[in-house]
Amino acid sequence: MSVEQLRRRRSGNYVDAVSRLDTGGPVSAPDIDAIRAAVTAEFPDGPASWPLGWVSKCYLGTPYEVHIVDISGHIIQHFKRGEAMPGGMERARSLAASGRYAVIEVFSDRLVAIGSDGTTSVSMG
Repeated sequence: MSVEQLRRRRSGNYVDAVSRLDTGGPVSAPDIDAIRAAVTAEFPDGPASWPLGWVSKCYLGTPYEVHIVDISGHIIQHFKRGEAMPGGMERARSLAASGRYAVIEVFSDRLVAIGSDGTTSVSMG
């Protein structure tokens, strides 16, 4: 995916879908399907163009700090402060925990911070 594509403003539907994950309980199959549909619409080139995962601030309260989502694996997991995150997601932790962004998309070589209005900020790493 090109940097220009990564910098493209995300749709409100997409931001809403990935922001609804902090429910504190299990996410239902229909919710996952709705999120997957929003991701598919946002990244029409298919799963190869999708982020490896999404990291966002967790509002469940102490001791939880952030949570991650892997749509392809249906993994939604909340992490406590200091608890190691898998698969390269750790590099998005501080951005997500700051609460300045709705969600952080984690790609193999980049992080894309998504604001609540869909604006993006791309960083290497």
